Amino acid sequence: MPSSSRLYRTDAIVLRRQDFGEADRILTLYSPTLGKIRAIGKGVRRPKSRLGGHVEQFTHVNVLVAQGRNLDIVTQAEARRPFHSIRDDLWKAAYASYAAELVDRFTEERLENRAVFDLLLDVLTFLDGTPLMAQPGQVREPAGADAATAARFELALRNYEAQLLNHLGYAPELVNCTGCQTRLSPGDNRYSAASGGVLCEHCGVLQPASRPISVTAIKALRLMSQEPFGVFDRLRLPDTISRELETALRSQISFILERQPRTSEFLDRLKADHRRELRVAQASA
Repeated sequence: MPSSSRLYRTDAIVLRRQDFGEADRILTLYSPTLGKIRAIGKGVRRPKSRLGGHVEQFTHVNVLVAQGRNLDIVTQAEARRPFHSIRDDLWKAAYASYAAELVDRFTEERLENRAVFDLLLDVLTFLDGTPLMAQPGQVREPAGADAATAARFELALRNYEAQLLNHLGYAPELVNCTGCQTRLSPGDNRYSAASGGVLCEHCGVLQPASRPISVTAIKALRLMSQEPFGVFDRLRLPDTISRELETALRSQISFILERQPRTSEFLDRLKADHRRELRVAQASA
C-alpha cells in the first residue's frame, strides 16, 4: 500500500486510453489542478475490474492516484459524469474524440489550466445532453435528422476551437492586421494561419496562401473567442459563413500542431459518407 504522502486525489477527464500488457491500460487524464497526467490503470480490462467502468474515454472521474517511478497508478476511481450518450452514438463520439485530441495535443504534462478543463467539460456536457432526433429508417446527420441540429453541432465545435486557442495563448489576431498592424476595416480582408490571424486587403495580396474572410466571419470569430462556451446558440449563420469559420480555425490548428488532427480526418470521412447516403436516399425516394 503506498504511503499517504505518495497519494493524490483529483477530478479528471479521460482523454485517451491505451492497452498495456495483458489487462492494464495507460490513461491520459486532464485535471483542473494538475493539467495533463498519464497513469496506469492496473487490471482495468478484466471483466470484474472495479476500475474499468469508471475510466472509460470521455468520463468525468474522481481518481486516487499513487505516484510511481515511471507512471503513476490509479488506485481508486469514481465516475462523476459517465457521458453514456456520447459513447452510444457515432457522431457524438467523433466530435468528443476531436475535442479530447485537441487538448491532448496542445497541452504538456503537469501544466495546470483550469479554463481548458472547464471548456472540455462544457463541450462534453453539451454533446451528451443534446437529444437525438433521428427516427427509425431516417439517414442520420450529426446528432439528428434535421440540418438545423447538425449546424448547431458544427457551430459548437467552432466555439470550442476558438475558446481553446484563446485559453492556450494561440488566439488569432482579429482586430489589427497581422502584417502592417493597422486596425482592420471592412473590405477584402484575408485569413492567414502562418501570420496568426487576419490580414488587411493590402497585406493579404502579399501572402498567396491566405484565404478571403468576410466581415461577418471575423465578427463571429471575435464573439466565439471572447464569450464563454455556449455563445454559438446566439448565432444564426448561413452555411457559407460557417464554412469560413471552419476553414480559418482548422487551418490555424493544423499550422500550430504542424499536422491535421487524426480525428478531424475521421470526421471528414464521416461527413463525406453521410453526404453519399443522402444522395442515395434522395435518388431512391
